Amino acid sequence: MKHSFFSVIFLSFAFTYVLLVDLFSLEEKKLPNDLRWVRQSMEYKSLCVQIYCQASKKISLINEISEEHLAVVVDLDETVLDNSEYQVERLKLGLNFSQDSWSNWVNRKRSTLVPGAKKFLKRVRELGIKVVFLSNRMHANLKPTKENLRTLGVLSEKDLFLLRRDNSDTKEIRRAEILSGTGRISEIGPMKVVAYLGDQMGDFPAHHPKDLGTSVFIFPNPMYGKW
Repeated sequence: MKHSFFSVIFLSFAFTYVLLVDLFSLEEKKLPNDLRWVRQSMEYKSLCVQIYCQASKKISLINEISEEHLAVVVDLDETVLDNSEYQVERLKLGLNFSQDSWSNWVNRKRSTLVPGAKKFLKRVRELGIKVVFLSNRMHANLKPTKENLRTLGVLSEKDLFLLRRDNSDTKEIRRAEILSGTGRISEIGPMKVVAYLGDQMGDFPAHHPKDLGTSVFIFPNPMYGKW
């Protein structure tokens, strides 16, 4: 009788676990195509790895001797950090993006890595090129951002972070500081940017089509953007 009782308990737990797994899978299948594509498709993963590989090959060809500091300017969200889980959570709540919910997400430090990011950043540092993270995450969230990157194994103490101080602190302003060596970059001096990586057109300075795949590398992001 005792064995039968524990057998029933075990089967009950097993059934509940299977049910929860099935429900999770079902929820994932019900996601909109944009989220499913990012979270499940081999195409998305392959494209990201391909872009990072192409960028790595291009910067590896740089053999010029320059008195300028060389830098790679990299966006964070949906370029290095995958925040699709945040999008899923907001969808399930029936809510859109809000700055408060986003700040809460950043402080939870649950972002994962975009495929190919870790290998690329390692290669950039091996070449002696400075990594500059240029992101519209608020500067107030710098600490959890660094902690998230450190946990994922992609943070170097030599990296530079130019996060947004306020709404007027545009990426154009921060890019100009990098090139001129002013403002937050004044202690380092002017830097020559050999590559820009991002998922939105606002991540890049005005560029000629010939820059695509040479010094400008755009990642796919069907989840949100100005389009």
